[in-house]
Formats: sequence, structure tokens, C-alpha cells
Amino acid sequence: MHPDVAALLAVQSDDLIIHELEDRLAALAPRLDTLATEFHRARSAQEQAAQAVSAEERRQRDMQHRVSQHRQLLERNTAQLGAVHTEREATAAVAQLDQAKRMIAEDERELETVARRLDELRRTANDREHFTRDVERRQEEARTSLGADSRMLEEQLRQARVDRENKSKAVPRQLLQRYDRIRSKKRVHAVFPLRGASCSNCDTMIPLQRRTAMAMAGATEVCEGCGVLLYAADDETQ
Repeated sequence: MHPDVAALLAVQSDDLIIHELEDRLAALAPRLDTLATEFHRARSAQEQAAQAVSAEERRQRDMQHRVSQHRQLLERNTAQLGAVHTEREATAAVAQLDQAKRMIAEDERELETVARRLDELRRTANDREHFTRDVERRQEEARTSLGADSRMLEEQLRQARVDRENKSKAVPRQLLQRYDRIRSKKRVHAVFPLRGASCSNCDTMIPLQRRTAMAMAGATEVCEGCGVLLYAADDETQ
């Protein structure tokens, strides 16, 4: 294999490593976004549960105040019943007394319902609070792990770029520029060997004259079919 081609393949090897490391580093960001989304949902659910508890507690206080008012009304009606002088007044006082008792009974039933619902809401709020704390703990652990992964990948990427820069110095400038132009077209793998008389990437037939130049002089050619850079492998020169 011609030394220029060997040097270019060494550069491509580093570029493939760099591409893989960049992909792995880029993949960390969505994982962080997923963690943030999970925590936001957990916190939102916790806040909703807390708001539901707060609203039900206000309802409970209002009901307790209403029961207190109705008890006071019952006491007044009871006092009025003891002070009546006529049957008509007694009938009216008894009716008011019965109405106050019914209101108190209804209020107390509703108050019991509110108390049961409040207990359920508090359990839900407590469960969601614990879940949020668990998500926050797992998120912190994951962020620490992802941070370590990120730093490791960044260091590996830095070293790979240094290695690539050093190896690229052994490649003729014109050849390296041609290679970089091909890779700039979002092509990860840019250099391929001939396979028989064809491009090993797309099977396009390469004219004999060009194949001979590649085999004898170590020249590189651009495939007319797929645009990659071709070279003659060792077994093609034999």
C-alpha cells in the first residue's frame, strides 16, 4: 500500500473514532432532558396533590364553622322552646329545633365525607412527595454518572483530535483536502478499497486505466457512483 494512502487511512480511523465519540457525547443530552422532564412531572403531580389537600382542608374548616353556627342556632332554638307561652309558639319553636338538628346531622355527614376524602388526599400527597424525592435522588445520581461519562468522553475526544491532527501531517495536503471535502458532505466513511474492478462501497465499475494508476502509482480516485475516495488494496497490486 502506498504510504500516502496508509497515512490517509490512519487519519480516517481517527475520524471514525471521533465521530463515534461525538455521537456518544451528543446522546447524553437527551438523557439529561428525560431526567429533567421526569422530575418536572413528578414535582407537578406533587404540587397538584398538595393543592388538593389545601383546598379540602379549607372545605373542612368551612364545614366545621358551619356546624358550629348550626349548633349555636340549635342552642338558641332550645332556649326559645323553654320560653314559649302558646301552643303556636311551641309548634314554631319545635319546627325550628328540628330544622337545626337536620342541618347539623347533614353537616356532620358531609364533614365525615370530607374527612375521609382528606385522608385519601393526604396519603396521595405523601406518596407523591416520596416519589418526587426518589426521582430527585435518582436524577442526582444519574447526573453525577452522566457528568463523569461526559468528562471521560470529552477527554477521549480531545485526545482523538490531537492524534488525528498529528497523523494528518503525514498526508499530502491536496489529498487531505480532497478527503475532507468528501467527509464534509456528511459522509462518515470516506475512503474505500477497490474490490476487484469495482468500488467496494457501491459496486460501480472503475475503468481499467484508473485502476492501473491506482495499483501502480498508489493514486486515489473518486468513485463516480457514490463519491467516495478509492484506493487499491494490497491484494489488488499483486
